[in-house]
Amino acid sequence: MPHLTINYTQDIDTVYQFVTDPEHIKKRCEAQGERNVRIEVEESGGTKVITSTREIDSDLPGFAKKLFSATNTIIERREWRDAGDKKTCKSHIDVVGTPGKIDSNVTISPAGSGCTYDIEFEVTAKVPLIRKKLEEFIAKTTAEGMRDEHDYNQRTLNAAG
Repeated sequence: MPHLTINYTQDIDTVYQFVTDPEHIKKRCEAQGERNVRIEVEESGGTKVITSTREIDSDLPGFAKKLFSATNTIIERREWRDAGDKKTCKSHIDVVGTPGKIDSNVTISPAGSGCTYDIEFEVTAKVPLIRKKLEEFIAKTTAEGMRDEHDYNQRTLNAAG
């Protein structure tokens, strides 16, 4: 399962508030070129559920261009919970109209005066013959997108002081 760790200089509460704030999520999505961004937030029983729907453009590899559209709608559902001194999240991303999905587990943990944001994710693409190649492509672009997301978050948090 691919894994990515981001180190923030800000404390866990600051990072958590930022990454769960609907306005910041929308601004980040739009800054990354995503369109028609819609964010919904529900809180119940100690769980904060954030659902974002947005359109993205992908630079598809040659083997996938005839099978998939370069523009897709993404529906992402993140379920955040407190876990002692940590915050945890289960995330599910559907690429509407395709056989691809991404499931991830996120943990924000204290680390000195800052925190770490750990992501483990799994890509599934149910396409005969090119499944493995497609999953590798999606995993690579997902990791790049996650890095871009957190680079944006870090720049914005640092600018806020």
